[in-house]
Amino acid sequence: MAVKKNQDTAIEKFCEKNTKKYGIPKITLKALKDFGIFDARVLSVLTEGEITAIPNISEKTAVALVRAADDNFRGPLFQKAADQSERLMKKRKYFTTGSKNLDDLLGGGMPTSTIIEINGEYRTGKTQTCLTCAVTAQLPEDQEGLGRPVIYIDTENSFQAEHIQEIGKRFEIEPKDLLNNFFVVQAEQLRYLNQAIDRLPGYVQALDPGLIVIDSLMAPFRTEFHELNLLPVRQKKIGRLIGLLKRIAIAFNTSIIFTNQVIANIGPSVQFVPVIAAGGHVVAHASDIRIFMKKLKGNMRRAKIDDCAWLPNETADFFITSMGIFDEEVIPEKESESTQKTKDKEAIEEPVSSPLLAGINEIADLKEEKETKEEPVKKTTTKKATKKTEKASVKEKKKIENTIMDVESNLVAIDEAPTEITKEEKPKSKASGKKSKVPA
Repeated sequence: MAVKKNQDTAIEKFCEKNTKKYGIPKITLKALKDFGIFDARVLSVLTEGEITAIPNISEKTAVALVRAADDNFRGPLFQKAADQSERLMKKRKYFTTGSKNLDDLLGGGMPTSTIIEINGEYRTGKTQTCLTCAVTAQLPEDQEGLGRPVIYIDTENSFQAEHIQEIGKRFEIEPKDLLNNFFVVQAEQLRYLNQAIDRLPGYVQALDPGLIVIDSLMAPFRTEFHELNLLPVRQKKIGRLIGLLKRIAIAFNTSIIFTNQVIANIGPSVQFVPVIAAGGHVVAHASDIRIFMKKLKGNMRRAKIDDCAWLPNETADFFITSMGIFDEEVIPEKESESTQKTKDKEAIEEPVSSPLLAGINEIADLKEEKETKEEPVKKTTTKKATKKTEKASVKEKKKIENTIMDVESNLVAIDEAPTEITKEEKPKSKASGKKSKVPA
């Protein structure tokens, strides 16, 4: 597996920086890399005894490595409360659970650098919550996720990849990308769980996961340590496992969620608390947030914070659906881009069929029809007027011709008449003759 390199926490840079200050031998770098440690944050996860067991690492060197790792990644041993709070708030991130109600109950979602225990009876939504969170943790940060891979340790043999893909469809994650960033460990027996825990630091530095889920923590322990005289051994193993998870959560800023089974409470408080979480005080003190879930009517579930140092003991209701947990019983389907474009187009074209525009269009059609009918009438009127004009011009022409003919005939008659004209009157007669040429 290819190691996800983090330049700020690379073991080469760490050893080079802290060799003189903490007295770390030069051979230590090769010994750590040969053992499989490439990220210096792993040194904060392992104990001094576990580091001493590495070949060519002495007890003195192991102490120096642990001190250097703590000073580099955890901050000063003694620090002001304001500095510690600022450091934690800057580091801690939140991602959605898939339910807004549950997010609000947790103060904004599932937090990193913490251990969250979810306990309750069967069919109360513990596994569904874990599976939904395993999908949402892979979402980008701008979509209320972490954008990091997930490690899922299944001890109850309840994991189904098909169901994960159904949840992924809800958040529009490609099935290939979803499953490639999802690493499953089937650990229905304690020996498989122990092997997974031994290899977990290596997987953590290789993947840098945002979420580690154990569903459920107590199942293999209750199967193998069922006798009362084995109880101390069981509790010791549980304590070792939880201690490792806590160190991983802090060093790698990872969220750890584990589910827990319940047992019947046969003590004097049975009528008030019918069931209690398994694992005893070791498990009870391990988690930063302890959530108890119970069934309500139908698919409705209720989550209550039983124990947390900074959150009130309040409740939140949600539903179990085929696509994970949600605030409503049915998740509304998301419309595809093509469907949305079609709907937008229909919304734009909708006013065309409105009654108002239909009336306006009918009036426009009527006007156009009327103009079409009136057009030949106008043409006929024009033709008639033209014919009348032509007839009038012909009559006028004939009238003028007749007038000219009458004038000419009168002139001829005047010339032929026996009238004596004196010299003095001659110009007068000419003038009168000229005047006679003007038509009356």
